Amino acid sequence: MQQHAQCFRIAAGDDVPAEIPTRGAEDRLTLGAFEKNALVWIVSLERDRGVKLRHKALLFRMLVASEVAGRGVGNSLLLEVLSRTQGIDDLRCIHLTVLERNQRARDLYRSLGFVDFALEPEAVRMDAEYMGEVQMMRFLRR
Repeated sequence: MQQHAQCFRIAAGDDVPAEIPTRGAEDRLTLGAFEKNALVWIVSLERDRGVKLRHKALLFRMLVASEVAGRGVGNSLLLEVLSRTQGIDDLRCIHLTVLERNQRARDLYRSLGFVDFALEPEAVRMDAEYMGEVQMMRFLRR
């Protein structure tokens, strides 16, 4: 996050809970990839808890170590997340948020069937610069 701060909506110093809020249930999970005993990629998914919103899940906390970027690790982890969501009753879509300028991440998400559905201009301010935030989603089944 510190090396590529322009790619994330949160800052390294933000008050983010230290623990991973998922519990390993099929609709609340965190997956990681390790290389030489070091965590090099992480992604979390959590189903919405609201009665009227349980058909949606949020993909979040997608982080990659720069030394493994571009080697297909993210694609593999996202495919695993998508595979695991197929068996969740009544789950219809996954949504996520990504900074507009993070083209590499947006291209990865698009390659797996995610589509843009909203743009919030100037959603994030970094120093004196504003960046848009794109909301993306992918239907699991129709």
